[in-house]
Amino acid sequence: MKFVLRMLVLFALLLSALPSGLAAAHELILVPQFWHAYATGQKVPFSIISSHVFMKSVELEDAANVEASYAGAPLALTANQAFGAYDGVVELRGPGAAILTGHRKGQVWSRTTEGMKQGGRIELGDAVIEVRMYEKFAKALLPVDGDSTGFDATLGHTLEIVPVDDPLTARIGDVVSFRVLLDGEPSGGEVFATYDGFSDAPNTYAFYAETGDDGIARVRLSAPGLWMVRAQRVKDVQGQDHDKHYLRAVTAFPVR
Repeated sequence: MKFVLRMLVLFALLLSALPSGLAAAHELILVPQFWHAYATGQKVPFSIISSHVFMKSVELEDAANVEASYAGAPLALTANQAFGAYDGVVELRGPGAAILTGHRKGQVWSRTTEGMKQGGRIELGDAVIEVRMYEKFAKALLPVDGDSTGFDATLGHTLEIVPVDDPLTARIGDVVSFRVLLDGEPSGGEVFATYDGFSDAPNTYAFYAETGDDGIARVRLSAPGLWMVRAQRVKDVQGQDHDKHYLRAVTAFPVR
């Protein structure tokens, strides 16, 4: 309990130090239905949520900016107004690791003299201090027919979290390594992780780590449930309609 309290305090301090508007931004998470086992041909419901309370959606993204796919094919999404999410169903191919993906296309927001506002210099004028593009990627990994082959596949997202160790065979207490890739190259920086039901407090995580130059973070799995590993990286942009490109990635997977 003392360890958990120390971690909660640490995360609060970290979030309070972030630039205005950053701490409140939502995470994009692809949440598959949590079942005991997954099989070839099984139709699995899932939701794409936007939240900073994990894993309960608090915002319905613009439909034009949200997409999902599996094995290279797009997945149909239906807006769920009541829960602020996009729902879908995927038929699993197998055996092997099924990797479902979600993408929230880039949106332009500006830090202004009056706080964070959507839009750029054309819309907001002289009040703009800095223009940012926010883009989010989500993945969910599922073992199909008890097989997790391919769990470490790289999909080529601008920011991507790729397991080094197999999280689909991990058990409570195991330490699992993940590599953060920015433009396909290892990226150093912060990594957060948590699981469904850990806390109802916004922006609260169960685990924190920092990657080395190899981009690898090691996450200890402390409870059963649907876990998520999250990273953010920022790119300075030259010659674009925005000054910085904020990228967020989440990889989710079940732990039993």
